[in-house]
Amino acid sequence: MLVPTKFTTLEESTIFKMRTILENKRNGETIPDLLARTSGDFQDASEFLCAVDILYVLGALDVEPSTGAIEYAA
Repeated sequence: MLVPTKFTTLEESTIFKMRTILENKRNGETIPDLLARTSGDFQDASEFLCAVDILYVLGALDVEPSTGAIEYAA
């Protein structure tokens, strides 16, 4: 996970890029759909997955195991 430092700007940090996932929340979309929608904001898939992992740990989103659909917290 990239965090802001004197060498990494806030805009380059994973914490800042998580906002792109949360800005246009679409309940029911899958992880591949979300990646396709936000791929321009992340350097690669690993940075994207790190952001999704953080949001999951924070309880901001959950993934339905049977369908793969994302449910966002209210």
